[in-house]
Amino acid sequence: MNTLACAPPRILAEAERVSVKPATIVRFVVALLYLRWGAGVAENFGAPQVSEPAAVALMVGVGLVFLQQMAISARSVLLVAGLLAWVFTGTLSYVANPVSLPAESLALLALLLLYALFANVSFTHLGRVSSLSHLNRFLQTFIIGGSVLSFYQIATDTGFVDAAKIHIQRATGSDVHPVSFAIQMLAALATLECIRAKLGQRKTLLHWVVLVLGVLALYLTFARTAWVMAFVTLAYVVFVRNGWIARATLLAFAIPAALAMLSMTDRFADLGSLSLFWASFSFDSLVFDHRFIDNSVSWRIVNWGYGLQQAMEQPLLGFGPGQSASSSYFNLEMHNIFLETFFEGGVFGLSAFLVVLAGLIKIHCGLICSTSADRYAKALANGFGLSLLAAVVLSTSLVDQLMTVLLYILLLAVGSTPSKSTAAG
Repeated sequence: MNTLACAPPRILAEAERVSVKPATIVRFVVALLYLRWGAGVAENFGAPQVSEPAAVALMVGVGLVFLQQMAISARSVLLVAGLLAWVFTGTLSYVANPVSLPAESLALLALLLLYALFANVSFTHLGRVSSLSHLNRFLQTFIIGGSVLSFYQIATDTGFVDAAKIHIQRATGSDVHPVSFAIQMLAALATLECIRAKLGQRKTLLHWVVLVLGVLALYLTFARTAWVMAFVTLAYVVFVRNGWIARATLLAFAIPAALAMLSMTDRFADLGSLSLFWASFSFDSLVFDHRFIDNSVSWRIVNWGYGLQQAMEQPLLGFGPGQSASSSYFNLEMHNIFLETFFEGGVFGLSAFLVVLAGLIKIHCGLICSTSADRYAKALANGFGLSLLAAVVLSTSLVDQLMTVLLYILLLAVGSTPSKSTAAG
């Protein structure tokens, strides 16, 4: 191993310039991913609080990889800078506020640091063709294992049951909530397909089986957020990879197909009351009949109104990192990433997140597109990224969903990898 020096980290233009046992590092990082995922599965079967130590082990491991190389990927440097700025502004907010749940603040700051370290190691070490087979096996294991757990939970009535919808049994797979697991499954499926394209492989029977299992598990979560994300991702891929005639045909069939799907499930039936809700709601005057708040969408809208009103009381440093749920009027997370960062970190925290967003956009725009396989992978990654942005703006909080963020970073790292044919040329 290299002797650590006091010199600043090197900026690497490409992952291939790292020369110190890259295969060993890749296997080590992937092993840490297995550890963290396995810990989450173990908790589903009653193991007490093992995911947190596994997350700490992951952070220490990727931190040691960074210290051993002292290198930063040029592709992820803006994203890493934004995450570190977010940690800094969150620390300021934590010091300035008498937070009610300090453990939540420290956990969030640690997660942000982990994301920065993992993003850097992903783009410096995992973004190469030789790493894709290791990631492929991990994703296959994740999808098959999560699917088996989903089938087991539905068969044994041990899944997630919402208090307002006790007749729906929802699979949580290897996570603790259907929505977070569903988004993870969608990210894993997209990444697996990107790897297949990058390696120039045909769709084998095993690949089809894994895809079908993943789609079935996605369905069993009954997570409409992820269902819409899947539709948006697929529509984006078809739209950008075809001409105007095909695009017009897609639009002509997509809308009726979406309406048909809506009629086949009652998961969207409760949204029919939104018209009554809007008739009694105004952001200018948050006084209305709470009887009209009978679904998750109307609850989110009300939470946004009160959350923004409350956030304006402390606009500079917010209420402290990780405190949106405990400090808000409804004891709910904001379910909007912009409002959440503003609520918890004020304008400084929001500014740091905007740098993170700029870093992600830079990565998406710079994904490899030299060959048809590269362009297909880029379309998949960008389609998922677009749907994820819509989800974190309108539906879900993402910052504390560790496996979701890790899988998203892996998707970007794979999309940044030149395809096998490009590397050979």
